[in-house]
Amino acid sequence: MRPALAGEILKLAWRAAWERKGRTIGAIVGVMIAFAALSYALLMGQTFREYTTHYFTSRLLLNQLIVTGTELTNADLGALSSIYGVEAVVPIASARGRVTVPGVAGSASASIYGVRETDLHYIVTPAFMHEGEPVVRPGVALIGYYIAYDASTGQRRAAAGSVISVHAGRRSVSVVVSGVLESGMVGVLDTVRGVVLDMSTFSQLTGLATYSAAVLVLRDASVADRVGEEVRALYPSASVISPRAILQLINEYLASFQAFLGVLAGVSTVITSLWIYDTMSISVIQRTREIGILRAVGFKRRYVMVLFLGEALIIAAIGVAAGALLLALVQYISPYIFSVAGQSAGAGAAAGTLRPPHPPFRITSLAFDPALIAAVGALVAAVNLLGALVPAYRASRLDVAAALRHE
Repeated sequence: MRPALAGEILKLAWRAAWERKGRTIGAIVGVMIAFAALSYALLMGQTFREYTTHYFTSRLLLNQLIVTGTELTNADLGALSSIYGVEAVVPIASARGRVTVPGVAGSASASIYGVRETDLHYIVTPAFMHEGEPVVRPGVALIGYYIAYDASTGQRRAAAGSVISVHAGRRSVSVVVSGVLESGMVGVLDTVRGVVLDMSTFSQLTGLATYSAAVLVLRDASVADRVGEEVRALYPSASVISPRAILQLINEYLASFQAFLGVLAGVSTVITSLWIYDTMSISVIQRTREIGILRAVGFKRRYVMVLFLGEALIIAAIGVAAGALLLALVQYISPYIFSVAGQSAGAGAAAGTLRPPHPPFRITSLAFDPALIAAVGALVAAVNLLGALVPAYRASRLDVAAALRHE
């Protein structure tokens, strides 16, 4: 088809579309809503995926495996360290106890951990710290978030530099707090109600000489599956937790969630396709005589079909453009909306008292993916063209003589 002829057909399609302004505007609004709803649903799903993935990536140490569910000895640590691909083995001892703070009434239950001083950096990174420094040694310990703050009243109980007493059974030890762990962290330690001591102090306090868990630091995260299989072969009763596998599972779940949102929002696209089908079918009936005249003056069947598909494409293009402007507006105001929501969620925290624990993630803006937007626009246009295909084909197959006689 010559470009000049294609241009004339599109002009005819444009005039025909606006001869029925009510139906055309209604169809455009439908396309706009369908495009905006589908795009927003997919963008929200993608935003959720990106923020969640970032949260877990920054908190899960992906080059590690956690071995738990069985008591481990020093001989077991040697066997684990001999596995090819294991760079270091970090033993973790644990017990239940309680913490008291001089001058503060009551005590707080706690999970007490023993960690070797030289191994702490493997399991407590700077991201794990709420305040202070990640240091353990004789007389110095880390404490969890709700050890530092009273969970019921929100009052601060201890801070970096405070002296606390850690009790296990009838034994107790006084230590200086080197730092407070951040809440909501994911790992082998309870960063909410945990107390981390050096291994010698832990053994003196609890009398335990075995370990409840071990963290295997790998040379490369890609060997996690193979190393995990070897650990299970050595210790069938042990549980081997792979942060890398957890992140993969989370990503698969979020991808399914995004697809589910897309399917729900996609219903509106199907509805607009049906609207276009109805609009074009009525248009064919109303323009039967016009089609006959066009055919009589030399319009080919395919030109008639292109005429109606062009009209549907014009409607879809305007609707997608309007929907894109609506999305741009949402993108512009979304930081304000999310910031207001964040301020509302944190309102009421008085100075010097417990602030709300970190949420799993904090969305500050809607993720904007031009490629995804373009794909949704193409999909919406294609679905609407599909809705117009049958009426356009019928128009192209009208008998010329019968069409000229049509009133």
